[in-house]
Amino acid sequence: MQRNKPDITDLLSDESFINYCRKSSPEDIIYWENYIQENPSQKELIELARGRFLLLFTVFAEADREEQANRLKSRLNQVQEAPVVKMEDRVEIKLPGKNRLWLTISGAAAVIIVISLFVIRYSGRVKNNTLKTFETTYGERKNIQLPDGSVVNLNAGSKIQIDESFDVSSRNVYLTGEAFFDVKHNTQKPFIVHTSEMDVKALGTAFDVKAYQDEKLTETSLIRGSVEVTLKKDNNKVLLLHPNEKITWKRRTVKPGDNNSPTVQTNILKADDRAPEAIRVTDHGDIKEIAWKENKLVFEDDSLGDIAVLLERWYGVHIEFNDDSIRNYRFTGVFEKEDLQALLDFLKESKSFNYRINSGEIQTVLLSR
Repeated sequence: MQRNKPDITDLLSDESFINYCRKSSPEDIIYWENYIQENPSQKELIELARGRFLLLFTVFAEADREEQANRLKSRLNQVQEAPVVKMEDRVEIKLPGKNRLWLTISGAAAVIIVISLFVIRYSGRVKNNTLKTFETTYGERKNIQLPDGSVVNLNAGSKIQIDESFDVSSRNVYLTGEAFFDVKHNTQKPFIVHTSEMDVKALGTAFDVKAYQDEKLTETSLIRGSVEVTLKKDNNKVLLLHPNEKITWKRRTVKPGDNNSPTVQTNILKADDRAPEAIRVTDHGDIKEIAWKENKLVFEDDSLGDIAVLLERWYGVHIEFNDDSIRNYRFTGVFEKEDLQALLDFLKESKSFNYRINSGEIQTVLLSR
């Protein structure tokens, strides 16, 4: 397979990629996780192909169970014994050696053709099961009601995807960025949010998931109900969250030779603390993790470097530092419906720095001493 620019067909026919989807080979899992990190433009294609493989795999499994059930039912319904064919009664047809070989090859080819037709038949179902996408740009937030009645608040620079079978047999949501989910209760169809680091399973609850690809942290914060969080990078370890708890997965770079990392890779994702922690409430009664839903920005001893990333999404601007030393300035405060200039003016009051806003198709904010 050409792995520089593969398509879905290439991926679904690649043994290494199938092992990655099935989680059957640690070496292949590591390879494809590194491939995604090194080729971020291919991440969406990889996730789409993986989703289609899992759906196809489920279809095959269901078809196999149905076939086995039908066979058993047929046997139970048989009244007469199956006819016995006596070997001595068979008609023997002698064929030349080449013809016998040809029949053998033809039989194998027939099996391959039947299997191929079966795959094509069900692959067609997968391809027709297109993904529906909801997304926001920087400076934009949206409220979305899903087909099952669940409500999603989508933060800036984020995207969720569902397929056409959503709420038919399952409720799977694929998230990049940040979203708050208020889930409709349904014990028969668990609601699962998939991210690159975590899968979050809920029945009826309210929680926030933050999974931006350009940030070091992936978080799930539970507000109401309960959820199961599967840490995909930690051997699928499952944690149960209770109300007002969160779990954080921190991305860090592992140096070659680190005893805790496989020698075949130099970058992995690890959780610094795999235990849930309590969600803090500010003196003003705000929960930092979900304040964005109320159009609030909450800083708690956050660095200006981290704040800049948040402001880029919030206001749809590009921020540049002319002096890296001010990235480490730290701020605490709550801002509600403030424009960018008013917020920066307030921050300047406590720390000495300057800013300049250049107009253009996308405004650029220059920060300096």
